[in-house]
Amino acid sequence: MFDAPWIAGTRRTRLRARRMRALFAVPLFAALSCVSTSSELSLPSTGPVAMSDAWAPASSVTCAAVGNPDTHYMDATASWFAGLTVPLTGNRLSVADLDGDGYPDLVVHAVTSNLREEKGVTKRLVWQLMNRAGPNGTRTFVDATENGLFQLRGGIGTHYRSAQLAVFADVDNDGDLDAFSGTYVDPTKPATDPGDRSEVLLNDGTGHFTFAAPTAATPSTSELKPTTSATFADVDRDGVVDLFVGYFYEYYGRTYNGLQAQLFKGSGRGGAFSEVTGVAGLTTTRDGFAAGTNHRPAYGVTACDLDDDGAPELLVSAYGRQRNLLYVNDGRGGFVEQGVASGFAGDDNVDYRDNAFFQCWCVQYPTSPKCAGVARPQVSCPTPAGANWNDGVDDAPWRNNGNTFTTFCGDVDGDGKNDLYNAEIHHWWAGGSSDSSELLKNVSTPGQARFSRPGNEATGMTWPRPGVDWNEGGLMATGGDLDNDGRLDVLVAASDYADQYGLVFHQKADGTFESVAEAWGLKHACVSGLAVADFDRDGDLDVLVGSGTARDCSATWKTNEVHLYENQGTGRNWLALRLVGDGVTANRAAIGAKVTVKSGGRTMTREVQGGYGHFGMQGDLVVHVGLDGCDGADEVTVRWPDAAGTVQTFTKVPGNRFIELRQGDGALYRPGVETKPRL
Repeated sequence: MFDAPWIAGTRRTRLRARRMRALFAVPLFAALSCVSTSSELSLPSTGPVAMSDAWAPASSVTCAAVGNPDTHYMDATASWFAGLTVPLTGNRLSVADLDGDGYPDLVVHAVTSNLREEKGVTKRLVWQLMNRAGPNGTRTFVDATENGLFQLRGGIGTHYRSAQLAVFADVDNDGDLDAFSGTYVDPTKPATDPGDRSEVLLNDGTGHFTFAAPTAATPSTSELKPTTSATFADVDRDGVVDLFVGYFYEYYGRTYNGLQAQLFKGSGRGGAFSEVTGVAGLTTTRDGFAAGTNHRPAYGVTACDLDDDGAPELLVSAYGRQRNLLYVNDGRGGFVEQGVASGFAGDDNVDYRDNAFFQCWCVQYPTSPKCAGVARPQVSCPTPAGANWNDGVDDAPWRNNGNTFTTFCGDVDGDGKNDLYNAEIHHWWAGGSSDSSELLKNVSTPGQARFSRPGNEATGMTWPRPGVDWNEGGLMATGGDLDNDGRLDVLVAASDYADQYGLVFHQKADGTFESVAEAWGLKHACVSGLAVADFDRDGDLDVLVGSGTARDCSATWKTNEVHLYENQGTGRNWLALRLVGDGVTANRAAIGAKVTVKSGGRTMTREVQGGYGHFGMQGDLVVHVGLDGCDGADEVTVRWPDAAGTVQTFTKVPGNRFIELRQGDGALYRPGVETKPRL
């Protein structure tokens, strides 16, 4: 890891401060008529465009070669968190602009269950941090945990609620981001249950939260829900976001049974949700393992459009080497499960004969026909030798897939369709039938999801496997164009085991990847939390990581330190877009919108997503696109997440700008002038 702090007032700090001032000092003009729309929506609903709040379209877009600029990160933790009274620790990281000022804020959770934080007495378990102006033109985070996100229902002001994840969306379409605060209640430890449950909380627009009235998305105190994941998506495209929630095992360590993932339909009124799991076709069963109908122990859920019809699919990332689930949307919020048929459930290898536990079982039962030709185990077997192998279960196809923690969704290969990257834990002793972390390329057709698995050797996304007894500790995955070259890079959190470092896969011009974490200054041991955002809004993406202390990682980190690695600039151009739906036909936060940017003969596609993955990986809702040597975009097309699939096209969009696009409005707005569009 790199431990050089970002010292306020240094020459580099002053240079970056000048870059920020230059960015926001560009003259502003009224929008010109060359911005076009391909829809027939009325323009604009917010009144005439003022000289002070609109960017002018570019007169032309030019591109030039930029060579191979040096991409490098610096550990800026000391500067960004200098104002905190105790060091920032935690593993679950959520990023969202909670007060609408244009800068992404931060919510952090520790790895806990059944545990409240006693204010000022016990260790910090939850944090809400607001992104504020720092000294000398820098940015810094200030502690705003008292702002209500973690309040207890019914009072007790001395404690914060037991909470383990948060995802954000505008559930009531009033122009600010509200929260689903998820609580993991451990069913195996009911005696320590403090009674806290998952909650929906409403934002007043300044980052202060109050409880929504109890709703279907809040379990009763009699329900011990081990909530692990949640995502917001407008599954029926009625203009209001819905909520999909995943849960872990019924009783971890005692059963293979997971719990039913649930879909909650948003009403748009006061944060109310109704449960529609069965109506939507998402019902699974307690048993039915062989048939593939069983509940899964979910460690992550994801929502994104995979067949490019404008309606989001729902994905369940399953633990315990069980099959992942993929629900294809019929366009109206009805779903059909296609996990196995699509290739998402697991890879094709279900041959368990190189599993060391099975090999030990064969030591105990050498005459079994299953054991013919099976190699001797390379582990010390228990007594009896086959104690760790459940014959008749562990050899079943449903039990020879992945330990999938997170599924990241994004157009990695640039063909306009969202690909997937599964972050998996894979142990050497489990053999080849246990899936490794891998890129799945989208070859879907309308209504039918399909993925190919080119393999890590072909893509260049190989993991280090030191020694015979290696482990791959994939926990989280995300994407972003870290060097602004127009190609999506992939980052993976790897933790818990020896020689584990966060992985950064840089995409090369030929579409393959190279591992660059160390070369770029991002080599961080035992990454167990991950977020990517342009925290200082200087046009390049910064990287935030949590540090693992479990198992082997306890030798490296004594606490779950959070580190912010600040991008030192790429020398390439960029574009940042905040989308605002009309709040009637499309949700105000534009979750589910597809953005296509054409620049210099290249096409980049992004989708606005509302949280995903292992314990709530919330990314910045601002769409970031690298433009390489081009100083703008020839064309930006937005497909809004409404039932009609309304499309707007903006031409000659200037680069190196933070621009707000509003549904039905052809202007290019400067965010922060009118952060809440008039209702």
